[in-house]
Amino acid sequence: MSVLAQAPVAQTADEVLIHVRFQPNAEVWTIDSCPEGVSPKAWYERLLASASTYYRALSNGRGFFRIPAATFAAIAAN
Repeated sequence: MSVLAQAPVAQTADEVLIHVRFQPNAEVWTIDSCPEGVSPKAWYERLLASASTYYRALSNGRGFFRIPAATFAAIAAN
C-alpha cells in the first residue's frame, strides 16, 4: 500500500474543502485534515454523520466535502 503525502486543506474565509480518495474496495485511502489518532475511515464517517449535505462524489474513487468554516470547526472540535 502506497502512502501519499497529505495535501494542505483548501480553505477560503468561509469554507473548508476536504478531499477523499477511495481504494478500489471502497475503503478510505486518504482524507484531508484527519485529526491525529483518528483513522481515515472514522474521520470520513464523522464527517458524513455531521456534514453529509456538503459531500459531493466525483469519478475515479474520489469525493470532497465543501463545509462552512464554522461547521467544520465544530466537527473538528469533537
